[in-house]
Amino acid sequence: MFSILIDEEKCNCCGLCVCVCPNEILVKRSDACSPMVTDGECFGCENCMVICEAGAIRIIEEGEDAPNGTKT
Repeated sequence: MFSILIDEEKCNCCGLCVCVCPNEILVKRSDACSPMVTDGECFGCENCMVICEAGAIRIIEEGEDAPNGTKT
């Protein structure tokens, strides 16, 4: 299992990550710029990370420590 980390300071609100997530784990929010990470199971395809031109997304394996400034 994997976790999606989003650096809200880097996110440019393009929404491309939402469009390429095959499990619909990332969804647009009405109250914030960056996407919301749902409770779905991320299988680590890295589509969102690859398409993010801002470098705002990281995929980590469960058990890895999240770096400061990011949220799951």
